[in-house]
Amino acid sequence: MATMETSRPLAAPENGQASGAHSRPNDLAFLLHAANARMADHLDRAAVEIGLRDMRDWLVLAALADGEQANQLELSRIVCVDKSTLISVLDRLEKQKLVTRTVAPTDRRVRIPRITSAGKRVHAQFAVARDAAETRAFDGIPSAQRKLMLSMLARVAECDLAEA
Repeated sequence: MATMETSRPLAAPENGQASGAHSRPNDLAFLLHAANARMADHLDRAAVEIGLRDMRDWLVLAALADGEQANQLELSRIVCVDKSTLISVLDRLEKQKLVTRTVAPTDRRVRIPRITSAGKRVHAQFAVARDAAETRAFDGIPSAQRKLMLSMLARVAECDLAEA
């Protein structure tokens, strides 16, 4: 049986790791999962405060707010949510009049979700809460390291979309 290497808590925050009584496995997948869980917790609370169910609602609004048209299947890939979950999110957002869905002109089985004016306002309101959560998450991390991490994560995410 393989043993899992664990990271030692480090005292200096500038090395990118927080210090603490408990250590986590020094494994990329584990650390990304833990960082995502931390951000999701903050963002879920912020979403509820403005009338959304959770951050998935905002992810859909954010993807639609960029103005690029995508059908529901493409949107599920963009926001990394399975198709059936996306349908329930879209149903909820449509009921709140934050999105609309129209039939694709080339295939009546395909639906094209679009953000409404109300959805754009909620998206902008949530962006403020997202920025505050990111600021808390990156507290103590130098700006250059934050930019580097965001750049690297964007490259990984873009590769995933290109392969889909």
